[in-house]
Amino acid sequence: MKSENQQLSQIRNRLRMLLSTHLSTISHQTLTAAVGDVLIQQDTPAVRVLIVQTGELKVERCEPGGTPQVIAQIRPDELVGEMALIGDQHHSASVIVSRGPAEILVVKADDLLKASIYDSDLVMELLALSSNRCRQTNRHLALILEALGALDQEHSSALNRCCSELEHCSDPALSNAARRLRRLAETPEKP
Repeated sequence: MKSENQQLSQIRNRLRMLLSTHLSTISHQTLTAAVGDVLIQQDTPAVRVLIVQTGELKVERCEPGGTPQVIAQIRPDELVGEMALIGDQHHSASVIVSRGPAEILVVKADDLLKASIYDSDLVMELLALSSNRCRQTNRHLALILEALGALDQEHSSALNRCCSELEHCSDPALSNAARRLRRLAETPEKP
């Protein structure tokens, strides 16, 4: 069975190839953005999809009354904003330049949807990307929930296993979550 990273790499390569065949007919522009620039704001209408050419983006989600949490990193040749094309067509998170300057290819969401009507391969790759991200998120969420259960039950070997798996993920947010869980395990209980 292929690793998650190999599968994601294949999806990205096919998607990049498919999108490049449509760029001559899809309205697009290139944007250069500095570190800290907000490219997509959470809860705003989805009017564009971004393809990272250079630099790196972070995806942040903030629940009402909470603090923003980095939930993903988007690297070159990756697409972001595509999940909002389906459903309520609003962005579920903010996207911010974390390493730059970043060069971003901006495609109008409606144009991408129109192109997908005539290209089932493009639709399948967009679905494969979304499905892969959902699968990874489910796995990571299960690890975090299992780690919290192990922390509550003081089961150090299960906690260490979960944290080790989170630390080996390519996403720095997950490594940070593992560090936080380990610190909680080391914190003495207050009377």
